[in-house]
Amino acid sequence: MLAGRGPECARLSDLLEGVRESRGGSLVLRGEPGVGKSELLRWAAARVPPAHCLQATGVESELELPFATLHQLLHPVLTGIDQLPVVQARALHGALGSGPAAGEDRFLVSVATLTLLTERAGESGLVCLIDDAQWAD
Repeated sequence: MLAGRGPECARLSDLLEGVRESRGGSLVLRGEPGVGKSELLRWAAARVPPAHCLQATGVESELELPFATLHQLLHPVLTGIDQLPVVQARALHGALGSGPAAGEDRFLVSVATLTLLTERAGESGLVCLIDDAQWAD
Protein backbone atom coordinates (compact mmCIF):
# COMPACT_ATOMS: atom_id res chain seq x y z
CA MET A 1 0.00 0.00 0.00
CA LEU A 2 1.22 3.50 -0.75
CA ALA A 3 1.88 5.58 2.34
CA GLY A 4 -1.03 7.90 3.02
CA ARG A 5 -3.03 6.56 0.07
CA GLY A 6 -5.16 3.93 1.78
CA PRO A 7 -8.54 5.20 0.52
CA GLU A 8 -7.28 5.59 -3.05
CA CYS A 9 -5.66 2.14 -3.04
CA ALA A 10 -8.85 0.62 -1.62
CA ARG A 11 -10.93 2.23 -4.39
CA LEU A 12 -8.52 0.98 -7.04
CA SER A 13 -8.55 -2.51 -5.48
CA ASP A 14 -12.35 -2.54 -5.60
CA LEU A 15 -12.28 -1.53 -9.25
CA LEU A 16 -9.72 -4.22 -10.11
CA GLU A 17 -11.76 -6.83 -8.24
CA GLY A 18 -14.76 -5.78 -10.31
CA VAL A 19 -12.80 -6.52 -13.47
CA ARG A 20 -12.09 -10.04 -12.20
CA GLU A 21 -15.84 -10.44 -11.64
CA SER A 22 -16.71 -9.15 -15.14
CA ARG A 23 -17.95 -5.80 -13.89
CA GLY A 24 -16.95 -2.77 -15.87
CA GLY A 25 -16.00 0.49 -14.30
CA SER A 26 -13.92 3.59 -14.61
CA LEU A 27 -12.08 5.93 -12.35
CA VAL A 28 -10.50 9.30 -12.99
CA LEU A 29 -7.62 10.33 -10.74
CA ARG A 30 -7.47 14.11 -10.53
CA GLY A 31 -5.12 16.38 -8.67
CA GLU A 32 -2.32 18.85 -8.91
CA PRO A 33 0.95 17.81 -10.57
CA GLY A 34 3.19 15.86 -8.24
CA VAL A 35 0.53 14.50 -5.86
CA GLY A 36 1.12 10.89 -6.90
CA LYS A 37 -1.45 10.06 -9.59
CA SER A 38 1.14 8.29 -11.74
CA GLU A 39 2.36 6.31 -8.74
CA LEU A 40 -1.22 5.17 -8.04
CA LEU A 41 -1.49 3.97 -11.65
CA ARG A 42 1.79 2.06 -11.31
CA TRP A 43 0.47 0.54 -8.07
CA ALA A 44 -2.69 -0.59 -9.88
CA ALA A 45 -0.76 -1.94 -12.89
CA ALA A 46 1.38 -4.08 -10.58
CA ARG A 47 -1.78 -5.84 -9.42
CA VAL A 48 -2.96 -6.86 -12.88
CA PRO A 49 -1.39 -9.65 -14.95
CA PRO A 50 0.49 -7.98 -17.82
CA ALA A 51 -1.62 -9.84 -20.40
CA HIS A 52 -4.71 -8.14 -18.99
CA CYS A 53 -3.41 -4.58 -18.73
CA LEU A 54 -3.00 -1.99 -21.47
CA GLN A 55 -1.26 1.26 -20.64
CA ALA A 56 -0.61 4.58 -22.32
CA THR A 57 0.66 8.00 -21.33
CA GLY A 58 -0.46 11.20 -22.98
CA VAL A 59 2.46 13.33 -24.13
CA GLU A 60 2.07 17.09 -24.52
CA SER A 61 4.27 17.24 -27.64
CA GLU A 62 2.05 14.60 -29.30
CA LEU A 63 -1.20 16.46 -28.64
CA GLU A 64 -1.53 17.45 -32.29
CA LEU A 65 -0.86 13.90 -33.54
CA PRO A 66 -4.23 12.23 -34.10
CA PHE A 67 -4.67 8.92 -32.26
CA ALA A 68 -1.10 8.92 -30.84
CA THR A 69 -2.21 7.87 -27.35
CA LEU A 70 -4.69 5.38 -28.78
CA HIS A 71 -1.89 3.80 -30.80
CA GLN A 72 0.25 3.53 -27.66
CA LEU A 73 -2.64 1.94 -25.73
CA LEU A 74 -3.53 -0.58 -28.44
CA HIS A 75 0.01 -1.45 -29.54
CA PRO A 76 0.10 -4.79 -27.64
CA VAL A 77 -3.16 -5.93 -29.27
CA LEU A 78 -2.75 -4.60 -32.81
CA THR A 79 -2.61 -8.11 -34.24
CA GLY A 80 -6.31 -8.41 -33.37
CA ILE A 81 -7.34 -5.64 -35.75
CA ASP A 82 -7.64 -8.01 -38.69
CA GLN A 83 -10.25 -10.07 -36.82
CA LEU A 84 -12.56 -7.03 -36.66
CA PRO A 85 -15.35 -6.47 -39.17
CA VAL A 86 -13.76 -5.14 -42.37
CA VAL A 87 -15.11 -1.59 -42.09
CA GLN A 88 -13.88 -1.32 -38.48
CA ALA A 89 -10.48 -2.80 -39.30
CA ARG A 90 -10.09 -0.38 -42.19
CA ALA A 91 -10.99 2.61 -39.99
CA LEU A 92 -8.63 1.59 -37.19
CA HIS A 93 -5.77 0.75 -39.58
CA GLY A 94 -6.22 4.17 -41.20
CA ALA A 95 -6.33 6.01 -37.87
CA LEU A 96 -3.20 4.28 -36.59
CA GLY A 97 -1.26 4.70 -39.81
CA SER A 98 -0.99 1.00 -40.59
CA GLY A 99 -3.23 1.23 -43.64
CA PRO A 100 -4.73 3.76 -46.05
CA ALA A 101 -6.57 6.63 -44.41
CA ALA A 102 -10.25 5.76 -44.16
CA GLY A 103 -11.60 9.29 -43.89
CA GLU A 104 -10.85 9.48 -40.15
CA ASP A 105 -14.38 8.52 -39.15
CA ARG A 106 -14.04 8.93 -35.39
CA PHE A 107 -17.23 6.95 -34.77
CA LEU A 108 -15.90 3.93 -36.66
CA VAL A 109 -12.51 4.26 -34.97
CA SER A 110 -14.30 4.33 -31.60
CA VAL A 111 -16.46 1.32 -32.44
CA ALA A 112 -13.43 -0.60 -33.71
CA THR A 113 -11.51 0.24 -30.53
CA LEU A 114 -14.40 -0.90 -28.34
CA THR A 115 -14.77 -4.11 -30.34
CA LEU A 116 -11.02 -4.81 -30.14
CA LEU A 117 -10.93 -4.18 -26.39
CA THR A 118 -14.06 -6.29 -25.82
CA GLU A 119 -12.54 -9.19 -27.75
CA ARG A 120 -9.28 -8.85 -25.84
CA ALA A 121 -11.08 -8.74 -22.49
CA GLY A 122 -12.82 -12.05 -23.16
CA GLU A 123 -13.61 -13.92 -19.97
CA SER A 124 -10.57 -12.68 -18.04
CA GLY A 125 -11.17 -8.95 -18.14
CA LEU A 126 -8.98 -6.08 -19.23
CA VAL A 127 -7.66 -2.99 -17.49
CA CYS A 128 -6.73 0.14 -19.44
CA LEU A 129 -4.61 2.69 -17.60
CA ILE A 130 -4.03 6.09 -19.18
CA ASP A 131 -1.72 8.53 -17.47
CA ASP A 132 -1.68 12.24 -18.32
CA ALA A 133 -4.92 11.89 -20.28
CA GLN A 134 -5.12 15.68 -20.58
CA TRP A 135 -2.42 15.34 -23.26
CA ALA A 136 -4.23 12.62 -25.22
CA ASP A 137 -5.59 13.75 -28.57
